[in-house]
Amino acid sequence: MEVSEPGGPEVLRVVERPEPDVGPEEVLVEVEAAGVNPTDLAAREGHTVGDSARPPYVPGWDFAGTVRAAGGDVQDLPVGSAVVGMVPWYAEHGRVGAYAERIAVPRAWVLPRPQGLSAVDAATIPLNALTAAQLLELLELRPGSEVLVTGAGGAVGGYAVQLAARAGHRVTAVAGTGDEEWVRALGAAVVLPRDTSYDAVGTFPAVVDAVPVGEALFPAVARGGRVVSTRPVPDAPAGAGIEQQVMLVELDPPLLERLVADVAAGRLRTRVSATFPLERAADAHRAAEERGRRGKVVLTP
Repeated sequence: MEVSEPGGPEVLRVVERPEPDVGPEEVLVEVEAAGVNPTDLAAREGHTVGDSARPPYVPGWDFAGTVRAAGGDVQDLPVGSAVVGMVPWYAEHGRVGAYAERIAVPRAWVLPRPQGLSAVDAATIPLNALTAAQLLELLELRPGSEVLVTGAGGAVGGYAVQLAARAGHRVTAVAGTGDEEWVRALGAAVVLPRDTSYDAVGTFPAVVDAVPVGEALFPAVARGGRVVSTRPVPDAPAGAGIEQQVMLVELDPPLLERLVADVAAGRLRTRVSATFPLERAADAHRAAEERGRRGKVVLTP
């Protein structure tokens, strides 16, 4: 599935490409599921980080599938192995994407998929869970911290709630209508509605702004507090004493392995709202853009 020019979902086109060659340190993965992420929608529209990608390119970060061939230097993933992985898409400048039937990727990008974890569920984990975990790492939380998480009904926000709560922090979460029970079940102590006025919720020393809300959030940040997000937002007012940091996810195989194991064992939860066949990627993008959708959209063969 290729983006030949920036635009709406209709620019996603099925193209035929030769089966990729497999290098000595690579594996060929037959893709059984590919997650649809907000960054895929942005890339389709032409919004990438700097000059990280120029069309034509294949979108997609998250994938799960089966190894169909392995390079000579790969000894630990035999043909037939079930795997899950993440394409570091910006670093690859769009040369490789998960929206494909088969992809050749470095061994370092994939890990064995635990038995019992479906390809569809696995494809919802890498980008979102890694992002959440790395955002929390940036906050450098003290034991028992008060943490505010926006977008808690979404994938990144949902993982952030779970990871913070199980680490012993008290989480206040902001979620859309109908998501309150789901977010409470993830471990949030308090759930606030999406239309909350941040002038009236108190202040927090640590904020994961997974939406991101940006400027409207500043009244809820304590002086000396820290806000982390995945996209740039306006600077806090001078003198507010608020530290802001934008994060770009980094592939961290050991951390990803732990997160995948947690989902497989039920220690972390994920949810899927819809699956679409790869040739209907445009419809999948339309579905992912629907406001209020609960759960991930995933592409399948």
